[in-house]
Amino acid sequence: MRGLGLRVGIVGNQTEAMERWAREAVLPADVISSSASFGVRKPDPRFFARVVELAGCRSEETAYVGDRIDNDVLPAAAAGLVAVHIRRGPWGRLQPTPPEAALGLDDLASLPQALASLA
Repeated sequence: MRGLGLRVGIVGNQTEAMERWAREAVLPADVISSSASFGVRKPDPRFFARVVELAGCRSEETAYVGDRIDNDVLPAAAAGLVAVHIRRGPWGRLQPTPPEAALGLDDLASLPQALASLA
């Protein structure tokens, strides 16, 4: 992702302890946060507004990747983000990629090329 000049973030419905762990693990991300820090959980539109704020760019320039249609993809698309449905795990496989998703992917390894194709 960074090779394409993109910033990488890890943000989800998590506890402050999980957020702290992610920071201490020195995960390869420019932004790490959680719903606990935001004070609001997905699918609340305010969650996605905070994601955009942390990304430091416009909503249409921010991709949000998630496996759940109801909690990730549809609310991200409604907030004007580039919604990416990752078809992995139980929710990702059970729920078909909706038309609101900009992309539907089977793995994260294909994300950089898929995002580049949208540009």
